[in-house]
Amino acid sequence: MAVAAAVPASEPLLAPYSDSPELVIEPVAGTPATRPRLRLQGNWPTPCLPSVDAISLDGSELRIELRSKKPLCARASVPFDIDVDLAPQLGRRWPTTPLRVSVLTANTATGPSQLRGFALIAPQPGPRAVPASGLWWPLPESDATNPMAGTGFSFEIQGDTIAAAVLGRTGSGDAIWYFGTGRLRGRTTEIDLVAATRDGVDGARRAGDNAVLALDFDGNGRATAWLGRYEQGDNQPVLRQQVIALAHLPFAERTDGTAWQGDWVLLGATPGQPRSARQLRLSATGFIAVANYRLNGDDGSVLSCEREPGAPKAAPPQRCRLADAKGAVIADFDAIDINRLDGFAPDRTPVQLIRADRR
Repeated sequence: MAVAAAVPASEPLLAPYSDSPELVIEPVAGTPATRPRLRLQGNWPTPCLPSVDAISLDGSELRIELRSKKPLCARASVPFDIDVDLAPQLGRRWPTTPLRVSVLTANTATGPSQLRGFALIAPQPGPRAVPASGLWWPLPESDATNPMAGTGFSFEIQGDTIAAAVLGRTGSGDAIWYFGTGRLRGRTTEIDLVAATRDGVDGARRAGDNAVLALDFDGNGRATAWLGRYEQGDNQPVLRQQVIALAHLPFAERTDGTAWQGDWVLLGATPGQPRSARQLRLSATGFIAVANYRLNGDDGSVLSCEREPGAPKAAPPQRCRLADAKGAVIADFDAIDINRLDGFAPDRTPVQLIRADRR
């Protein structure tokens, strides 16, 4: 039997205030472009409400720490509403890529801060992702390990609605299946997942099985996922979160571009004719280097692709370029999937390369 560690008198244990972990993280409505601000709303376990203790920005990762420094407060849940000015970190405007906002909280002056909430914030309209429907898989880390091995993700996209299913195992090894739907906003979505798992011996569904999923699709076949589950801490819900690199992978053992072979339709690549379309048949010719490969078109064109340095061999390319038989650029693609590539012609006309399936 485990023995709980003694708690200092200055940091009393408080009964959990709520079964609801809700923490709203959103841009302040009507914020001018010169003053990015966030609004944080939730419940605090005592009337000693918190203030912003620290804000840090590392690339797209924004970390906000809230802390109450008053000791010996009553045990009573009280709503809080905090306006966070981000101009010192972001400057005069929101970034073009989504902010990955983590909110950590602590109810004492010296206690450790714990993750309480997470959100993807992208208030500026940007390019809309076209993620592929189907099975997605966690990519291995740079050291070839895969902490999420055996976990599968299935996405179905219809318009702006995305349905997600996650198939995996609980910490005790039991099979578990999560399902939820959400709205795809540009390239991000946040989904509440409901668990479908074996009931407990008393016939009731086990508490804590539900999960939350945030997705940032940085391409048609690549995404970062934040899969989390709330647990009750000593005095507040705590978000346990796993960050996962996902990809829509071909059912093939080879990674030399053969999955991109076949018949395709090229849309929008004729100058001055954004609705133009022509057929193209691609055949893989193998590796140029470890991270690069090329495919030859039946009209003499060449599709050359490359992965980012250090990416797993199974990862889809980061970018591809289609050039004609004379080497002139037709299109640069920055959103890559095995069935669709999106990019731009040199004059910035949107171009798509879409697989043509034959019956």
